Amino acid sequence: MYETVRHRLTAGEYGPGTALVPATLSAEFRVSRTPVREALGLLEREGLLVGTARGFVPRIRTEEEALEIFEARAILESGAAAAAAERRTHADLLRLQEISERAREQTDPAEVRRYLNAWHDAVRRAAHNDTLGALLHTLEAQAKLAAPWRSGDHGRPLAERRDEHDAVLAAITDRDADRARRAMLEHLARDRDFRIRHAAR
Repeated sequence: MYETVRHRLTAGEYGPGTALVPATLSAEFRVSRTPVREALGLLEREGLLVGTARGFVPRIRTEEEALEIFEARAILESGAAAAAAERRTHADLLRLQEISERAREQTDPAEVRRYLNAWHDAVRRAAHNDTLGALLHTLEAQAKLAAPWRSGDHGRPLAERRDEHDAVLAAITDRDADRARRAMLEHLARDRDFRIRHAAR
């Protein structure tokens, strides 16, 4: 249930102020309250929930806090791209290429985003640094909760996002760590600016 609740949080299914009550979740998932409390406590430690008298609510970030999260993510994610360029195996490269191709085949924005998220996961795996991957797993969830995508987002064309991913992939393919770092930083800066503007509306 931890993964399910985490996904709901990062997908925006629990809006601001939504109460996550252990007794209610226990009934929904048909488990005792102990694993529910453990899962919610872990999500609180990840910076996704805040404890209240009744249970937990999604953590609301200020714009300054959101910018700090995006800044930290950009530093680590660009480092992962550089490491992937230096350490990627042939299998890593094939995985990244396949995900990119599948993303280009999609027309549903939700499906494109799903593949692009999987692409970022594949870059982190190609970096072959578990600590870096774990930190980014948490930061990405915090970023999604702080400035979530919504179904009506049209300010960033999908083709543009895919092209930015392809620029990073080209650098990783060429084993050019500096170019991979720069391309990832540029991509994340555009992503950050749009999402922060959108969240402020």
